[in-house]
Amino acid sequence: MVDILLLAAHPDDVDFGMGATYLKLCESHSVVQVILTRGEAGTHGTPMEREAEAHAAAAFAGSTVEFLDFKDNHVEATVENAKKIAAVIRKYQPRIVMAPYHTNDAPHLDGRAHPDHTALGRLALMACRFAKFKNADVSGEAHAAARIIYYMVPAYMKPSFVIDVASHIPKLKELWSKYPSQLKIRDGKIVDMLLLDRQWQGKQNGLEYAEGFLEDAPLVLGMDFFNK
Repeated sequence: MVDILLLAAHPDDVDFGMGATYLKLCESHSVVQVILTRGEAGTHGTPMEREAEAHAAAAFAGSTVEFLDFKDNHVEATVENAKKIAAVIRKYQPRIVMAPYHTNDAPHLDGRAHPDHTALGRLALMACRFAKFKNADVSGEAHAAARIIYYMVPAYMKPSFVIDVASHIPKLKELWSKYPSQLKIRDGKIVDMLLLDRQWQGKQNGLEYAEGFLEDAPLVLGMDFFNK
């Protein structure tokens, strides 16, 4: 049993999409990252390079990582694929499942809107349902995750909540350095763009840097919320 199961379509999705929160989670929780593809359709890096980068990044962060054998650019929200993810959920028995958000109508140049990302978000929802049914045609012991939390919040949506990550920005930059092949994205300006997004999320919430997340289910808050 693990605390957090992070689902990703490609080797750098978690690190670029929610990297600082990922680092914070690894400091206090058991975390497993499961990556569907090796990014073989990407412009930069070979599948072997990208898998090696993901392992190096996970070792740095303090999580474990497992690769599945989905095909890059061909991740589809089908029942068959959902059962594969459900088997992973049953294997790790996580309290929380995290995945890219399931709906994003942004322009094609917005990497968060990659079809593999949104398909995985839908798969996560389907798989969590299948994993909890005792008599479902899925291997492993039935398990109901307490929550699904989505990262890669579309730019046109407000997050359900944000995490203050200012203290982890230096370590986040080190984490990103584990992906030399992907630092070539956007003519080498990918780090600047990722930091700007976190600054924007932070400024909207009175913080220096923040990462945003979405939930489809209501958040349960204690009365101490009103004291903040």
